[in-house]
Formats: sequence, structure tokens, C-alpha cells
Amino acid sequence: MTITDVSLVFGNLYVAVFIVGFIGAITPGPDILLILRNTISFGAKPAFIALGGIICGWLVYLGCVYFGFAHIMSTPIAQGLLSVFGALYLGYISYKILRAPAMSNSEFAQILGANTQVKPAGFFQALGVNLSNPKAILFFVVVVAPFAGSGFELGLFVLFCSLVCGFVGVILVGLYVRKWLNARVFLWIDRISAVLFIIFACSLFYRGVDIFLQL
Repeated sequence: MTITDVSLVFGNLYVAVFIVGFIGAITPGPDILLILRNTISFGAKPAFIALGGIICGWLVYLGCVYFGFAHIMSTPIAQGLLSVFGALYLGYISYKILRAPAMSNSEFAQILGANTQVKPAGFFQALGVNLSNPKAILFFVVVVAPFAGSGFELGLFVLFCSLVCGFVGVILVGLYVRKWLNARVFLWIDRISAVLFIIFACSLFYRGVDIFLQL
């Protein structure tokens, strides 16, 4: 279903862009998984710090679209390099998560309470994860394409707002379910996050290698 199809259902192209952007934001992927893990494991502040990094990544992509650099990012060489870089970066994050020792319930209580030696994903780590996703630029191009003639700036702004709303919604849900956590659940969240990051990394690496083999 295209943006035009959605706009026919809701009667407004901007509403359609907001809905598609919101759904795209909450669709499972490295960005949303990173935010969800920060939220559930460490609380609101680390989640919003990481979200700040992701938002800066979105601004880079939107700037590329606005200033006409999207065609450079979508070339086979750029796509291949971004895919391989993204795979290596996600693999490194997975390694760090899996290497972290399991915690006791008392140590977990300290994480939920105050100071801890365990570090959540920070601003620059979240920015790196976002910028290493080569599909993001294509998503922005496809969504804002109907505004190429007129209303381009407003279309970009609506898309940006929809992405922020989607991620903030995920953070609020994560904060709500956080009260049922314990050390064992936290351990499973970490392990599942690491496995999903490895799956994303393998997918990106395969895509990057496939691109280079076709050059």
C-alpha cells in the first residue's frame, strides 16, 4: 500500500504520511529495539538520551532528502558500505551485551533505583545504529516523494513528528511494563536483544556482500 492509497482512505496526504511514519517508527528494528531496551532496563532518562541520538540521525537523513543527496546514498557502493558497517557495529553491540555478567536481584534493584556501573546505550551509540541503517534513507525518500512538487517542507516536518511520536509512545509503554521486571527478566531481555541484533547484523552483512558481488 502506497502513501497515495493511505491518503485516499483518510482523505488527507499529510495524515497519511503521519500514519505511515508512525507505523514505520514502531516496526521492529535496531533503533526501536535499542530504545526499548534502554527504557525497560534503565528508565526514561537513558531512553530519551538515546532517542536524541536517533533523532539526530533522522535529521541527517531528512537533510539528505531536502538537499538532494538521496541519490548518492542510494548508489550500490554507498548501500554496500553502509550495510557492512551496520553489520559490524550491531555485531559489536551484541558482543558487549552477551559478555555482560548476569546480575542478582539486589544489583538489578540498584539499576532501577540509582547509580550503577552497567551502562545503557548512549547518545552516540544510538546515533551510530541509526546512521548504519541503509534502508532508512530509502524510507524517507519513498514517504516524502508525493511532496516533491509542493508542500515538501511541511511533508518532511509531518514525517519527523510522526517518527518522534512513535518512539515516545514506545518509551511510555516500556516505562509502564517496567514495574514487572526482575533480574531474570532483565537477563532474558538482554539475551533476546543481543540475538535480534545478531540477526539484523547478519541480514545487513549478507545484503552488503550481495551488493558488492553484483557490482
